[in-house]
Amino acid sequence: MKRSLFLTALLTLAVASPAIPGTIVFAVSTGSAMPMTGFRKDLLVEGLLKDFGDALAQELALVPRYVALPRKRVEAALHAGKADLLCDLRPEWLESKEWLWTGTVFSNNMIIVSRSDTPPLAQLSDLDGERVGTLYGYHYPEMDSRIGSHYQRDDAATDDANTNKLLNGRFRYMVSNTLYYDYQQKVHPAGKRLNTKVFTIRPFDTYCAVPREGRIDLDKINRGIMALRARGEMQRIYDRYRPPRPTRQAAVLQERR
Repeated sequence: MKRSLFLTALLTLAVASPAIPGTIVFAVSTGSAMPMTGFRKDLLVEGLLKDFGDALAQELALVPRYVALPRKRVEAALHAGKADLLCDLRPEWLESKEWLWTGTVFSNNMIIVSRSDTPPLAQLSDLDGERVGTLYGYHYPEMDSRIGSHYQRDDAATDDANTNKLLNGRFRYMVSNTLYYDYQQKVHPAGKRLNTKVFTIRPFDTYCAVPREGRIDLDKINRGIMALRARGEMQRIYDRYRPPRPTRQAAVLQERR
């Protein structure tokens, strides 16, 4: 109980406080949603990032803290020394090129999804002229390079907001990812209205960004991640958010190159 109260106090002070010795501070975007992040009154309380952060902190004998910020402000937390890591990202998704990067944390797929009453996308060029659900602050280089400005972004602050707009008919297609979309098909009240067939843009891994002059050495972080993988902890984290059986048939459309 005392440890729980101590951790809650640390979380409450996370945004205003600088890094505290003996802690590892994760900057977390409020633009993501379950299964990646679950918030309660702006505190990260569940999800893949929370489980990973807790496990890594334990491996490194540190206390985890989470700073919840809008997507466009998370990099500033690293710049200001208010956070040690920013996870589930790739170098091309961030503005700054100065960060160091850990090894792979999560493996995923970037996909285009639709409702069950909408034909699944056959190729990216079919988005020409379409309004597409996207997220504030995110770059989509594959779409921009192949379609240019011939599609209209409809930005939302969170994946959940985009999913609701998709289901309410604001647009026919939305950019998503496999971890999020599979979870929504399992738990969303209208999950049966989400198309089981998706278009895969590409598979991708995500990593953690670390400041070059950060408090915690990159090699130490990487050794912690590798240790979690070696003893199966990362697999156990994944399994908590995956259904015991596949939620959809493996009907994935690949764009012909």
